[in-house]
Amino acid sequence: MSFNLQRDEHSAAFFDATAQGQLLIRRCPRCDEFYPPHQRHCIDGTELEWAPTSGQATLVTWVVDHGAVIDPALAAADGATSVAGMVEFPEGPWMSVALVGVDLETLRAGDALEAHYLRLGDESVPVFGPVGRP
Repeated sequence: MSFNLQRDEHSAAFFDATAQGQLLIRRCPRCDEFYPPHQRHCIDGTELEWAPTSGQATLVTWVVDHGAVIDPALAAADGATSVAGMVEFPEGPWMSVALVGVDLETLRAGDALEAHYLRLGDESVPVFGPVGRP
């Protein structure tokens, strides 16, 4: 299977930042609330701005896919499963992400995770894994 990520005018800043190892989320300039990267407007209708985040996050929940691994770079530590998770940034928003290099035996809600960046197709994308691991 191959990935076909398509950048557009709404996602260009996000992909430009990930290529530099920086994760962007969204912030409302009016109320200063933070939102996940895919959201474009605040609940009051204000257009959101891009804002950097540290790339640190807390695991909220996850699901394990026991089917064929789409790409070895996206596999759990066992190399045989893929894991998708929901993480929460210190700024507040949640984001759905691929979890890589995680040990399914020790994975727990509340685990500290950090962003890592993988080249998939023409773009660099954020994935999350244990703090301090490449």
